[in-house]
Amino acid sequence: AHSPIMRDVVAKARGGVPVLGICNGFQVLIKAGLLPGPGEAPGAVWSERPPATLTHNASGRFECRWVTLRPQPSNCLWTEGIEDTIDCPIAHGEGRYVHPDVDALTAAGQVTLTYVGANPNGSIASIAGVCNPAGNVLGLMPHPENHLLPRQHPTAGLDPARDPERHLGLRIFRNGVAAAAQM
Repeated sequence: AHSPIMRDVVAKARGGVPVLGICNGFQVLIKAGLLPGPGEAPGAVWSERPPATLTHNASGRFECRWVTLRPQPSNCLWTEGIEDTIDCPIAHGEGRYVHPDVDALTAAGQVTLTYVGANPNGSIASIAGVCNPAGNVLGLMPHPENHLLPRQHPTAGLDPARDPERHLGLRIFRNGVAAAAQM
């Protein structure tokens, strides 16, 4: 989070460039100050503790399974226009999102994705992903990059009524590419 390259990432993010952090990348974005809570200055040096963090799963175990995510109302360019749920795997031991004021974070529209049903890591308010106030930086623990094609889902072909295109993580990446192309 404090390597020389992160100075460039922080500068680009502040300039509006789309930035995505998945799993360990989410952890780096928090430690770099790119995903502060409402009212926190990006890149601020915290006097006591960061406004948010990712810590050990509530189960105390490494969790590896498929989850369902529900997009939440926000100004996040990465999830813009996504109304259906997204299915993708998780694989982490330290993915529990903790924030001291989840109500303010939610009211600010920074909660972008929540777990549906199971909350595999015990994140506060079932939060799976958050964005910065500008909406160009997204961090999430699940791995949408592992569900780009319908055949990658563990139940692919087993349910003929299931629309294989509706729940892909690919939509997140398409949104990011579209936003970057407009710069």
